[in-house]
Amino acid sequence: MRYAGDVKITFLGSGGAFTDFRQNYHNNALVETGAGPVLLDCGFTAAQSMRELGIHPGALSAVLFTHLHADHASPEQVIWERYYSGPHGFPEFKPTRLVAPGELLSPMKASLEHYIGIYSDPTGTVRDDGVDSLVQFEHTREVEIGGVRFQFFRVPHVHGNNIDKAAFGVKITEGNKTVMWSGDTTFSPDWVRRAADDPNVTQIFHECTFFPHFRGTVHTHWNELLTLPDDARSKLTLMHHTAVPDGVDIEAVADAARRHQIFEL
Repeated sequence: MRYAGDVKITFLGSGGAFTDFRQNYHNNALVETGAGPVLLDCGFTAAQSMRELGIHPGALSAVLFTHLHADHASPEQVIWERYYSGPHGFPEFKPTRLVAPGELLSPMKASLEHYIGIYSDPTGTVRDDGVDSLVQFEHTREVEIGGVRFQFFRVPHVHGNNIDKAAFGVKITEGNKTVMWSGDTTFSPDWVRRAADDPNVTQIFHECTFFPHFRGTVHTHWNELLTLPDDARSKLTLMHHTAVPDGVDIEAVADAARRHQIFEL
């Protein structure tokens, strides 16, 4: 069923892993759907940013992940807040739906065992089945939530020497309109050019870093994005950049996302 409302993407933050929280938060976002907001990546600043927007974690219909780094995959506080609190101060004891490819969710489940495995249930009974009771793990590369389709596609992030850390971008579609979300990736222009050529793709949210390129980089740099053709750059909205430095001509792309900025699909 198509979502009859306007799909909006609200940036909780557009900063990288080392962002100064007084300036920005981690590059996480809320995607509005007919079933309620979907949290796209959940760093450890996500709950604070939602609090500033007046959105309780209990409102989330699901949490999706692109890769396992702390600024994208730290859901413990959201899980606890959904279980032990509510928008009116009373516990709602809601489990949390985590959605991602199995390459991400299997190690995440093993890790969460040490954080949420032991808990106290609504009767006050201490239990050790937290990862099964507090979380609903959904291993998939494609899911529809509230009329909006999310499709994961592989991107190179920490990649080389016959090692490839599991990392994904996300294609987000409602009706005949699509936006692309790069996740964290080194420069991989082929899929960006294909997306730019697709008339249904209205925006490409792409990570960007402005610090000088160095040998061990695992991100896409501003100067690399400038090599894309004009039609591709006209659809690019930068993210994961924390702040655009003075002197950078941001008009070379469509926009640069800011904390709490809202985009319509």
